[in-house]
Amino acid sequence: RLAHGNAQGARGVMTELGADTDTLDRIAESLRADARSVQDIHARAQRAVAELQAGWDGSDFWHLTQLWEQQASPQLASASASLETCGVELRAQSNAQRATSGSERDSADPLLLWRAPGQGQVSPPNGASPAESASWWKALDPDQQQRVITDHPGWIGNRDGVPFAARDQANRALLSVNRADLVAQRGRFETDLADNWLGDVFTTDDEALEQVKDKLASLDAIEQTLARTGPRQLLLLDMGPERAQAAIARGDVDSADNVAVFVPGMSSTVTNSMKGYDNNMDQLQHRAELENKRATPGQTVTTATVTWIGYQAPQLGWDLIGEGSVAGDHAAQLGAAQLVPFLRGIDAARDHDAHLSVLGHSYGSTTAGLALQQSTGVDDVVLFGSPGVGTNHLADLSVQKGHTYYIEARWDPVGDLGHFGLDPSHLDGIEHASARESTVVDPLTGEIRHFAEVTGHGAYLADDSTSQYNMSVVVAGVPDRRVVDGGQGIGDALSWPIPGTYR
Repeated sequence: RLAHGNAQGARGVMTELGADTDTLDRIAESLRADARSVQDIHARAQRAVAELQAGWDGSDFWHLTQLWEQQASPQLASASASLETCGVELRAQSNAQRATSGSERDSADPLLLWRAPGQGQVSPPNGASPAESASWWKALDPDQQQRVITDHPGWIGNRDGVPFAARDQANRALLSVNRADLVAQRGRFETDLADNWLGDVFTTDDEALEQVKDKLASLDAIEQTLARTGPRQLLLLDMGPERAQAAIARGDVDSADNVAVFVPGMSSTVTNSMKGYDNNMDQLQHRAELENKRATPGQTVTTATVTWIGYQAPQLGWDLIGEGSVAGDHAAQLGAAQLVPFLRGIDAARDHDAHLSVLGHSYGSTTAGLALQQSTGVDDVVLFGSPGVGTNHLADLSVQKGHTYYIEARWDPVGDLGHFGLDPSHLDGIEHASARESTVVDPLTGEIRHFAEVTGHGAYLADDSTSQYNMSVVVAGVPDRRVVDGGQGIGDALSWPIPGTYR
């Protein structure tokens, strides 16, 4: 409560301080220090719960775990993120005040950056839905919009409903702000550890330092991905959680006819996974546009693909137990809560709806399945290597009947777990697509193409594979061209549900 109160108080200060940049800087640093303190508390409490699990069982421990997972942990994470965001916004405000301090107009009205006289609220509404944020943005004139991008990137970088071109500009500007802050944090932690003759005893500075280093590596991965050939957009940038969160698009999400959002699974991180997945999405975008050319000769149909690492996917190590465990759906629930507004924001930000697809792999399919139990505007879903989508009934997904597809490769044990609901192979109404070697004959031109089989759990996105081809035709809006195969093997026979044993 205190942390949230400090964050709310800071927002109030932002509307009153005007050009007092020294005060802004001081409060910004204080808020970000508070954010780090809350992160430390969260990490220590998480370890304590994990350690207790080794020697305590029964209803009392179960009750404690539920309180931690459902109340304390999410509140601490939210408080840390709120404090960090306020700190970034205050720093941006301070920089903007300094840049405009020589302007007679601005010095006459120190609140100009926050409210345009006679033109209503310039700063975004608190707690706005994607549709409300879209309306707020459209109500600003072009000069106001550009000023928000330039002076207040923290307002819109992660605001679902704002056009992605503007979010991209804002988030790219925040890259340097986040890097400078993380470098400063690294220096402080290294100095504190060097001065501490007990080393890392009685302190979590060593763990905090490793988190900071990982986030700096995440920024490296993001910048290297954005520097690749071809248009890319940085749609999400969040340094507040334990690990960085980001989303990068290949193509123009604001205007593309087809938009596909890929949700990866366990062990996915911005640091280690973004560049590889971006390469997969680059290839998929190219394949989808080629399939549109084959299906509709003479028409130009564009596709944008998004790598969405916008949640804390379960990791190996400590995350095998506790709230981040891949065996539980807590991380998927939290991820779904972030994925839903992101998906809603795609259509809200555009002048016309996109053909919107979601691609969910492994634990990411569980996250996507939970998100799709709400209204998101998604037209097609491709699930692959899924341990379950959080339900036993496909009708629970808010997706049109016949537009949910499942791909399961041979020798993929995860695809047969049925841990988060039934094995998707057995869901009534699921549409199947193949991962096996195939030959495709184009119905219009007679062109013959061969695609390779993928096996196991991790190769579904391989270029020139049947599974990639099937994803590309779904993303392109021509799913009737897919290669159909149930992909069923001994694992599916073992996971076949007994009628009457589930609801």
